[in-house]
Amino acid sequence: MKSYSTFIQNLYNLGARRIGVTSLPPTGCLPAAITLFGAGSNQCVARLNHDAISFNNKLNNTSQNLKANLPGLKLVVFDIYNPLLDMIVKPTDSGFFESRRACCGTGTIETSYLCSARSVGTCSNATQYVFWDGFHPSEAANEKLAQNLLEQGFDLIS
Repeated sequence: MKSYSTFIQNLYNLGARRIGVTSLPPTGCLPAAITLFGAGSNQCVARLNHDAISFNNKLNNTSQNLKANLPGLKLVVFDIYNPLLDMIVKPTDSGFFESRRACCGTGTIETSYLCSARSVGTCSNATQYVFWDGFHPSEAANEKLAQNLLEQGFDLIS
């Protein structure tokens, strides 16, 4: 948090007054995390999500302190954790079919190397997947996340 605070203060000293940062996602629910640390389970890795929540709480507290001490600073922490977790836990509510495996990944080996629409093993219906590869949301999921983040960012434009 010290590096983050120093970075924001440096931006402020350079004249920045409207800054947005994103929280951590539910890292324990990334397909790569489930594959690597899930011990054969298809469930989110609780300890990794706990770490992300702890970090996000510290990020929010530090951001509140920065806003209180830097006059005129509009600093928004965009919550990506909860909207992405909702898509993962209840994929059909967001129009998705698959949230545990990546479109480009097997559920056994999650990789972003050589992932393209033409790669062997890449799904043919990426819009139905929350994740493109073991780490990154699909384009369809990013569109839904972007809409949510835009709504959170109104303070930056008002």
